[in-house]
Amino acid sequence: MRPPPLAALAPLAVLLAGALSLSCSVANVPANAMPMIRARATSDLDCADRDVRIEEQLGGHFKAVGCGRKAYYRAACEALRCVVSGEGEAMVPWRDRPDPAEVDRQRDRLPFE
Repeated sequence: MRPPPLAALAPLAVLLAGALSLSCSVANVPANAMPMIRARATSDLDCADRDVRIEEQLGGHFKAVGCGRKAYYRAACEALRCVVSGEGEAMVPWRDRPDPAEVDRQRDRLPFE
């Protein structure tokens, strides 16, 4: 008795799904952070977006070059949320950040001067 034709494709489908999920979770981390890095670099370098070149380095590190200046950044992403910090700045992980709603409630409690 021959197995159904689709049964032979099941192991291939599992491998393909695993490869796709791995590439999405790992390979897209720099891509998710790139807009934030570009925005920081254009501001920090005081340079037009079209004149800024960003080089991805190892371990979530980036080098931005433009208008005769350069800056270094670190990026860390958790799913689609990314944190970008400049050289010498402390990086606060997402899990350690306060809930934005709680920050708003505390700010609303402060008396106005």
